[in-house]
Amino acid sequence: MALKIQNTRDLVSPQNLRLKILMYGFPGCGKTKFLATANKTHKLLVGSCETGHGKGLLSAAMEGLDYTELNNYNEFEEFCTGQAAKPYEVTGLDSLSWANKTFVKEKALTLPRSKGESQKRALGVPEIDDYGTMGELSRKNIQKLIDQSQHLVVTSTLRIDKPDADNGGEQLVGPDLPGQMFLGSTAMFDLVLCLRTRSVLRDPRDAKSRYTERFFLTENTGGILAKNRLSVSDKGLSFLPTEVIFDLEKGTGTFDWILNKAKDAYTQFLLEHPVGVKV
Repeated sequence: MALKIQNTRDLVSPQNLRLKILMYGFPGCGKTKFLATANKTHKLLVGSCETGHGKGLLSAAMEGLDYTELNNYNEFEEFCTGQAAKPYEVTGLDSLSWANKTFVKEKALTLPRSKGESQKRALGVPEIDDYGTMGELSRKNIQKLIDQSQHLVVTSTLRIDKPDADNGGEQLVGPDLPGQMFLGSTAMFDLVLCLRTRSVLRDPRDAKSRYTERFFLTENTGGILAKNRLSVSDKGLSFLPTEVIFDLEKGTGTFDWILNKAKDAYTQFLLEHPVGVKV
């Protein structure tokens, strides 16, 4: 079969643009709330595999999300094929970290080791080589999910990696994923966002005006892994700032806010640079 020749300009036309987002952060910082914002103007299906009532979706219960519980590796694998999400515009997975801590780990522990079994494995505790297996099982399924035609938002908790020779002696902060997926996952997605919180005063003169502000990073900052492929020139000029405030009341930093920013920037770019005109 002949190779299909395509043009990169088609990727950023408003009707074709798809966001592939990995968002990670500490538990309770608002990852599921960000995921739920995709349901405002789009049909969203969430694969839920955390703990708690509704598999971790209680914080977004008022949003009326469609979801399916992922309870084992076979259901996770089926969800990642995208079949269930075909009627939807956005697919969400909440969260990839917990999927790896439960049924992906259990799947890896069913595979025999060349070094033989151990008491730890018999008790459900992975050995070092099992983490590599978990990472690969996760990678191949997430690749299938990314390849689907829908927008995609995957959440993960956060891990602080100890400095070692592999990362140049620098302490790295990234998604809590096993094996090579700690770094490898950041190569797979177009947007890798680290969601953080901080204490802010609305009025610098009033200590009682203190509140918690959510924001996410879009670029590597001080060892915090983040990534942004969205740009409008060969100079890498992004229309997303390095730091974006996530405010539900103001509507900033939501899924639609990012998507609309991207559509507006790419639409303007395509108008100003017709086919055949180099940047």
